[in-house]
Amino acid sequence: TLRKRSAGKVFPISLTISPIKDEFGKVIGASQITRDITVEKEAEAKQAILASIIEASDDAIISKTLEGIITSWNLGAERIFGYKAEEAVGKPITILIPAERLSEEEYILSTIKNGERIQHFKTTRLSKEGNEIPISLTVSPVKDKEGSIIGISKIARNISIEKLAEEKQA
Repeated sequence: TLRKRSAGKVFPISLTISPIKDEFGKVIGASQITRDITVEKEAEAKQAILASIIEASDDAIISKTLEGIITSWNLGAERIFGYKAEEAVGKPITILIPAERLSEEEYILSTIKNGERIQHFKTTRLSKEGNEIPISLTVSPVKDKEGSIIGISKIARNISIEKLAEEKQA
């Protein structure tokens, strides 16, 4: 709920009310604990904004475990690769990698595990239908509060149009 400070500013609180009972179990009063949850509400709002940005992106934004298992999949990933989130999450990222490029994933995993970032790595990946898609990857480690690497974030941009322009220019 909301409360008003003496200066008139409204702020969110968490309110817990418990009955106080006598030795016979009869309610004779109430205990109230009030906690200011402004910081938590601000964090929730920030998370909602970031989630909205990720979902609105035309780029594929994918997270995965250090073992290469997909843990999140945005709408951009659906548009580029053709898999719905429920089809991709929980699967190995290798569903997107052509067989002849599997060594790239080993390179990516080892680089990230060393705490390094990969920027604008041009390669190809597979759509759900098996078509090769030229992409540019930016891959970053995901860290916990203590700074330990706990996952991997990938942003994949479809560069088909740029690739066609390069070929026409050549």
